[in-house]
Amino acid sequence: MNSQPTGLYGWIRSNDGRSLGLFAGFLLAVQAITAMVLFLPLTIIDPAHAPFMDWGGYCIRYVPLVVTASVIWFGWQMFWHIETVKRAVGFRFIDDSEEPRLCRLIEPLITMMGLPIPFVGVIDDPARNAFACGIGRKKAVIVVTRGLIDDLDDEELACVLGHELSHIKHGDIRLMAAANIFMNALTRLHKNNPLKFTPVHVVLAIAIPAVLPLTLAGGFIGHLALRAGQVSRLIIASAREYIADAEAVQLTKNPAAMASALVKVEHRYQVAGARREDDAMMIAGDTEGENATHPTVAQRIAALARTTGSMVFNAPGALPEAVWDNSKTLSEARAAALLRQLPKADVLPRLRVGSGENLLGLTRSGMAMAAVTVLALIFIHWSEASNPRTLAAKFDVRPIALMLGSPLPCEIASQQDCKAMRKNGAYREFEGQQNTLAGWLADSSRARREAGVVNADLSLDSFGTQTIKRQPYKGQSGKLTGVTHEVDGNGMYSPSPGTFTNVKPQPLAIAEIDQVGCFPGTPIYGDIPEGKYPLDYVSNGTTVALLAKMADTHLIPRKGDDEPGGDGHSAEDEWLVNYADQREGAFAHTYFLHGLPGLSILQEAYGTEPHHKMAARIGERLTDPAFTRDKSPVTLAGLRALARDPDRYLPCLAVKNGA
Repeated sequence: MNSQPTGLYGWIRSNDGRSLGLFAGFLLAVQAITAMVLFLPLTIIDPAHAPFMDWGGYCIRYVPLVVTASVIWFGWQMFWHIETVKRAVGFRFIDDSEEPRLCRLIEPLITMMGLPIPFVGVIDDPARNAFACGIGRKKAVIVVTRGLIDDLDDEELACVLGHELSHIKHGDIRLMAAANIFMNALTRLHKNNPLKFTPVHVVLAIAIPAVLPLTLAGGFIGHLALRAGQVSRLIIASAREYIADAEAVQLTKNPAAMASALVKVEHRYQVAGARREDDAMMIAGDTEGENATHPTVAQRIAALARTTGSMVFNAPGALPEAVWDNSKTLSEARAAALLRQLPKADVLPRLRVGSGENLLGLTRSGMAMAAVTVLALIFIHWSEASNPRTLAAKFDVRPIALMLGSPLPCEIASQQDCKAMRKNGAYREFEGQQNTLAGWLADSSRARREAGVVNADLSLDSFGTQTIKRQPYKGQSGKLTGVTHEVDGNGMYSPSPGTFTNVKPQPLAIAEIDQVGCFPGTPIYGDIPEGKYPLDYVSNGTTVALLAKMADTHLIPRKGDDEPGGDGHSAEDEWLVNYADQREGAFAHTYFLHGLPGLSILQEAYGTEPHHKMAARIGERLTDPAFTRDKSPVTLAGLRALARDPDRYLPCLAVKNGA
């Protein structure tokens, strides 16, 4: 049973619904090919949501963004559509004073169609073609070429003008503008698809076998998306042409003139400078090849015969019989009309004519490169052919994300995805892989990890950052245990990822104070156990007396320190803190000046009962939140150590040297 619609309005009803469905194919094709284009950048910046890495994550995070960006871009392109076409084909607007014949023919047709008066333009080109463009009836433009005006008689030209007015009436100008915009985007995206097979991919695939199936899949999806767009555009445009032809005949009552006009434009429709995507708007365009946008003239005349009967062949003004007999196009159309069917012209075979890509999206050179890659991989990994699981692991796409790294999520926020990527040992399951870059990186990363490197996993990200090692921290005393710290190759501390300082982080200082009971300091004259100056550099008695006196002065409250504050402790608390500070300063200064000999004299001076009472009082005050509230963690650690064992509260460098 023949399911093709018959009659003009049957074609219109059938086509309107189908056009919407086919247009949805454009949207899906744009999404598919955009995913291929985004693969590499997303693998670098957000591998947890990249295509082929996690399709679900990609759909949730990026598909809505692509849709939003597409809508904004599409709206902008539609807004400038007429101006874009005008610049591309170079038409100029005219009026009846410039082209009286053209305007005389179009004015009654506009009235019969019930349309607002469109703008009219002319392209000064010998080609025979015409088109309508715009995004609405009120701002539509009908453009004809100089060749069309000069070579067609009034009846034929009126049919062409009626054809273009039909496109305006049924909103085809908006639909085809949208189809052209999307098709242009698809073509550009496919051209820039980073997964299309190139010599670079051959080299990458030999080092990273997963690149081969990845590029084959990416090329196939990109090619399929492009073909889907081409099929959608061809079917939509073809269907709209059938309807416009039929409405032009209904308007002019002259199917023979319509057929004659189609024959005249069939082989001379190329407008100099016009873009391929503009063909879809014109009355004539390519009927085969990747840029095919129109049904054949034979199909169009046969379709006219289905709606007008024999008038196409024998109406007044019809082409002479000899013309029908000598024209392959017209003979094919008449034969199809007699059989009440359209000449066969399958969509895909027409689009594939002259195409340089096969179904996988590979050119001939691409096929050769793919074959070489497959043979090279077989040769390199043949020794492991008996272990399918080992071979399959080499085609895992995850190492690609590990190699590229994921710096951006780590910069934006502390995400679990980022932590997983930055965690040492991400390559563990790829260790021992032979003859792959992933295996080499995994083994090298393990060696770095065993050497204490924090950012051990090698990637583009880690290559660009300082190597950081986690190593035991012994402290200035050399007696600290169970504590590690992170440093770079220059010995700089790394208190947090990406930051470096030569200032010791507070937690390290606090750990040494708490565990060893000493206090860290900066050597003034270097770490010299015997000190910068001997005790008798002035006179032994004088130096010893000065040290003893210095210890005693720290017990004397400053003026006002013995007067209670508002809470009864303010003055005393300040005195206690000052005592601890002065004591630290005295021990540090004495050690750096006179080394261990001077330090032992000062220890004896501070080992008296008054000094022990001061340390005990500090311990008592440490239990009061009012005392500890405004003090730094390092200060509190020092006060605790002093209260716990005042005789051992010495410079850490002195402890290192035997104090």
